Amino acid sequence: MGDPLDAGNGAGPLPERTGWRATLVLRWAQRLTECSPEIRLSDAELEHELAKLVDELAEALQDPERAEESGRIVGERLVELHATGDRSLPCTLELIRDCVVGESGVGAVGHLLQLLTSIAAAYSAADRERAERTTTQALMRADRELKASDARFREVFTSTPIGVAICDLDGRFMEVNPALAEILRHREDDLLTMAIHDLFHPEEAAYLNAAYAELAEGGPGQRLRERRRLLRADGEQAWTYLAVSLLRGAEGEPKHIVTMVEDISDLYLLQERIQYQALHDAMTGLANRQYFRTRLEAAQGNFPPDGMLTLYHLGLDGFELINDGLGYETGDKVIRAVAHRLEQLVENEEALVARFGGTEFAILISESPHTPAIPEFAALINEELSEPIYVGRHGIATSASIGVVRRPVSEGDPTNMMWAADVALRRAEIAGARQWELFDPDLAPDERTEAQLAAIMPGALELGEFEVCYRPTVGLNTGDLICVEAQLRWSPPGHGVLGHGECLELAERSGVTLSLRDWMLRVAWEQVGTWHRAGFRTCFLVELSENQVRDPDLVALVRSVLDDGDLDASWMHLAMPTGVIMNASEELLENIRVLRTLGVRTLLHSFSGSAPELRALRRIPVEGVRLADELVEMVHGCDDQNDPAVRAVRQLLPLMHDSGVKICTGDVADEKQQRHWAEAGCDFAVGPLYGDPVTAWDAQALLRKFGAAQPPHEPD
Repeated sequence: MGDPLDAGNGAGPLPERTGWRATLVLRWAQRLTECSPEIRLSDAELEHELAKLVDELAEALQDPERAEESGRIVGERLVELHATGDRSLPCTLELIRDCVVGESGVGAVGHLLQLLTSIAAAYSAADRERAERTTTQALMRADRELKASDARFREVFTSTPIGVAICDLDGRFMEVNPALAEILRHREDDLLTMAIHDLFHPEEAAYLNAAYAELAEGGPGQRLRERRRLLRADGEQAWTYLAVSLLRGAEGEPKHIVTMVEDISDLYLLQERIQYQALHDAMTGLANRQYFRTRLEAAQGNFPPDGMLTLYHLGLDGFELINDGLGYETGDKVIRAVAHRLEQLVENEEALVARFGGTEFAILISESPHTPAIPEFAALINEELSEPIYVGRHGIATSASIGVVRRPVSEGDPTNMMWAADVALRRAEIAGARQWELFDPDLAPDERTEAQLAAIMPGALELGEFEVCYRPTVGLNTGDLICVEAQLRWSPPGHGVLGHGECLELAERSGVTLSLRDWMLRVAWEQVGTWHRAGFRTCFLVELSENQVRDPDLVALVRSVLDDGDLDASWMHLAMPTGVIMNASEELLENIRVLRTLGVRTLLHSFSGSAPELRALRRIPVEGVRLADELVEMVHGCDDQNDPAVRAVRQLLPLMHDSGVKICTGDVADEKQQRHWAEAGCDFAVGPLYGDPVTAWDAQALLRKFGAAQPPHEPD
């Protein structure tokens, strides 16, 4: 039967490989050449053969059902290539693990482990079969030619690396070779006073005694091929592969039992180490996400169905301050200390602590009568973490936001529980540091919907599913159109229409915040240019989110957008979150100054009128502010114009004007609200009274209604 890897060799050279495949081929060839002097191929031929094996590995990583077969192909092929040096297999497994891990994605660790185990098993079996075949053939030849070539038999018997023992039918040793004595750390003379049964590990003895007895009787099972444990002279266990055969006499009667012993302890320990590394976090030694999930699945079968499981998902608060301020080495020490404290916290519980990566941990507890209630245990976690962790001369304390989900064992679906705990953690983080949240199943449908929308948002942007709509901003005293505000709108299949604020929130979760901003600015700027060429002279305003403003490349983007059009920069207005600008770095303030130098108008939105915000207005180069929605809603909700809240807002507006800015209010729905804000001193307004967001085509009707708008003058 031909080698399956050789199929198609006549079709020419294999395609060039790049990335991890090319790296693995080169490193693999180099290490095998060093470890296996029996390889007879040239460097180029060896790399060609290994490249085919790497392709086989790559296909297996994509298809879990191929893992066992691909592992067998790779393991057997290595033996065929004579890559049988002492370090050939360990080097191979370590190289594949190091080069491949991460290429198959989160959640495929078990798949990679299955593939490595299959390679090791196939390699060991093929190498064992080769050695066994050579030894058996030599023994058979020596037996046939015993009288003429006893010296040859003795040479094979004594020089083979496989331990060999010839026993009588009762298992007493008649002859043993040096390899067996070395494997079991016995002297040959001592072994000859013993029986094979004396070497069986206590946990294996019953099975092996029965198997040898069946062989001695000449039953149908006349061969034994097993991975079993034997005992060494010092009492330690040795993992071995046993190949046991019955030798018959001239008349066909059972005569002797031949036992071949291969020491596979190193292979066993290597597999154990690979499995441990695949299931545990390298920094802390805690279970990783994959192992945690496996244990959560096992809980359903190991605990009573009516028992309760509680999962705590922890996220350390403000950890970037430790990394940025004291260095990542200090941060790593704190992470290890946190892991140790969490383990100590649950040492009296039926519990598992895991590190999911970064600064996220998880604790799974099978509740008992003495298990603390959730509020008490959440407090214990933060109490434990609040004790300073001393690194050098620094005492460092931390805290955690905690998401909690509690379920009966019978309902402890791993996927759902881990998702629910993550949802609860995100809500706790929104509430602030050191908070905990219990998963609320009533909110689950909304959470899952938001997660689905965030997941499909990048594809929707790529496919052009978003559109930019426009709504008018009107002068309260003149009724003139000041500008049109560009807003996002998205109608995902199976969902309702999502407005600007909802799109920005989902963009933060999906990671397309900046891409969405870039696309919106270019579309709006191009549309304004189109309107200008049609005779509608108006400017546009875009309200940016926190991350969109913090981006260091904001100025470069604006320059690029301006360069793509032929309008003056004064037709572009950018509104930035007040909270970000108040605590802005010097770099961000410089960006605002550069934008102003370019001619772009900058404003603040979500302005609530606090004292720090009023002070910030005097030093930040902006030209207008939009009142926070909460402030506007508070005023609109008061029927009495003499209400203290209304008076407070009226007194606030002159202070803002003193800083040289114009004031815009939102959500103006009727003429009464319009008069109120005009009398209070607001300059501009948006809201249903003036028109809801409409498409670019429908916006032309608004432009005709209000007439052409000129770019605003510099404030006096």
